[in-house]
Amino acid sequence: MKNTRKEEVVWLYELGERNFRRQNLKGKCFRGEDLSGCDFSGCDIRGADFTNAILTGVNFTNVTAGLQKRQAMTLLAVLIVAAIVLGVVAGIIGAFAEVRFVAVDETDEAAFAWITPIVIMGFTFVSLTRNMAVGFGIFALAFVIATVGALISSAAVPFAGSVAAAIAVNSLVAGATAAVSSLMVAAVLAFRITIALVVAGGFIGSFALALVYTEATVPTSSIASAIAVAAIVLPLAGYVGWRTLKGDRKHTITWTIANFLATKWGTSFRGADLTDADFSRAVLKSTDFSDAILTNTKWDRNVWNGNSLN
Repeated sequence: MKNTRKEEVVWLYELGERNFRRQNLKGKCFRGEDLSGCDFSGCDIRGADFTNAILTGVNFTNVTAGLQKRQAMTLLAVLIVAAIVLGVVAGIIGAFAEVRFVAVDETDEAAFAWITPIVIMGFTFVSLTRNMAVGFGIFALAFVIATVGALISSAAVPFAGSVAAAIAVNSLVAGATAAVSSLMVAAVLAFRITIALVVAGGFIGSFALALVYTEATVPTSSIASAIAVAAIVLPLAGYVGWRTLKGDRKHTITWTIANFLATKWGTSFRGADLTDADFSRAVLKSTDFSDAILTNTKWDRNVWNGNSLN
């Protein structure tokens, strides 16, 4: 496959040439160029930039788009390192998430200590059935009620503190869930499910190491609390990731982060005019079609999987 320079393509196009079949156009920038009617069938356009280009009637059949090898390795490294960092942070904070407050007797103390896991389970249920924003709204209301109760009666102070701590832990749960699920979705979009499992494994492994590190300095009950948090984060992250891949736009934060990561270094058709363009039998992983004009554009089935369409 001939490695063709961008200037050569533009120059030949201006001379009337339209046949650029099976050319190597990896990483080439055609931003804003008018290449209407070109035949790019069979070309390697990984990492190419067609942002705001005019590509009406262009033949993109059998092209290979997406990430170049070095870009793919960079993205993979970013995903794995981010998963490890998240695992360590979640493990350390989770280990110190045990809630114990001064109470009248041991019975009251045990009751207050149970508030956090109960509220976390409520947050999980709301997030699964609705979305995280609704969950935070409920907890914000609970915090206001608890605070008002604490102002009225000193006996409500431990309860208000427990709810406040529960909200803090839920913030960790929500943040970790969105972040981990975003990393896994980005791995699926840019690579495949096996890479997503590697990313999840990096999170779990680093989380476990963080627990081992903190075990000597925190109570055993705190370790149990951290494990409980992880047991909630991971299934919820998997569920949110699965729903995101299914096109559930309730989890817009996850979708936005994942798409940004998966398409940042891939092929860009952002804002391009692709009227009557043909992408039949094209490989379009990690390809950005945001704000593109797609009137009468031809696609194979499931072509949208792994691409940004916002």
